[in-house]
Amino acid sequence: MAVLDMSFAQAIQKKLSKEFEVLIPSEQEYYSHPTFVVSGLAEYIRLIAAISSINKDSSYSETVVYRGMADTEYNLLPGLARIKKPEYDMEATLINDFLTRRPDAFSGLSEFDTLAKMQHYGLPTRLLDFSLNPLVALYFACESKVAKSGRVLCHSTYLKNDSSEYVNAICTSATKKMFDDNYTVDEYYCNDTLSLRKYLSEAYIYDETTVVRPKYWNQRIANQAGVFMVFPNHLIDRYRYILIHESELGLDMAIHEYGRGEIDRAIIEEALNREPIDYYRNEPGRYLTDASFMKMREAYKDNDDFWHKMKKRFKITEEVKPLSQGKISSRFCSIIIEPKNKKKILRDLSYIGFRADYIYPELEYTAQEIKRRFE
Repeated sequence: MAVLDMSFAQAIQKKLSKEFEVLIPSEQEYYSHPTFVVSGLAEYIRLIAAISSINKDSSYSETVVYRGMADTEYNLLPGLARIKKPEYDMEATLINDFLTRRPDAFSGLSEFDTLAKMQHYGLPTRLLDFSLNPLVALYFACESKVAKSGRVLCHSTYLKNDSSEYVNAICTSATKKMFDDNYTVDEYYCNDTLSLRKYLSEAYIYDETTVVRPKYWNQRIANQAGVFMVFPNHLIDRYRYILIHESELGLDMAIHEYGRGEIDRAIIEEALNREPIDYYRNEPGRYLTDASFMKMREAYKDNDDFWHKMKKRFKITEEVKPLSQGKISSRFCSIIIEPKNKKKILRDLSYIGFRADYIYPELEYTAQEIKRRFE
């Protein structure tokens, strides 16, 4: 199989297994993709050079981005999704409070850059930090949680910019729209420049993440070479439970019990004849998944009217849509740093200029770094 035909994870495993020991966690584990363990900076740099060379073997213009986590158990979720007791319309409340108190700080910024700047200063958002610099990611994997193994995630992706209609729609909805759980995705996101087809293709069909490079408005984010992964909202199929329960209740009763809002009976009747209802029954959770949407799309492959039929079908939810397990398995690899090696790696990073006062160039961190050398 040629590199062009492989996923990033498959290419990593094939190309690097002769030179490096590759661990493959079981499919039940969250990070079920090629995983390496390094003991020092030199070994890490050699491994990163090998990983970065994967994309040079293909004609794709993908970029490898990196995320350093001080604890291997952390999940790939943005801050907004990690809040333990979320309140209704919490995202809009957080953003509006920040804008109300410091409107001057966000003047002239795009909606994406507004969120990126809020994220940079610690507000929980739907963005997740990555870096274009693998040494920055290594620093973050080692700088804290000294009793825990750290993880550097390497991810191959296409970098987008904030002029993307898809990115702009997601970020504008976060910063300027009040959430309403009665909205369908067509009402909430789509407009003359972003069709339902384009939105759902980006969110559910293309095997890509949405990683965007921000404007580097201060020295810290420039030094950290920051980029941000953008997470859209979860969707719910309004007809799902009607389709699942039709066989036991009959269509009229299923619509009565599970139908909310405007219901198109003709579309439901066609769906019963075309769609994989048993698959829906066996799929856990209430949210629309990449797999179920792909099966739905396949069921209408000979029907040009598919997108029109879907216009009022998918309802927006307030929760962000996490990465699918398939993406985590196929589009990432991990590098593990054991606790016993963190301190030495940080020291070696400092020799080549990756110290706290570089990662955090504000004056207080410069003072801390100078003081640390005499402690």
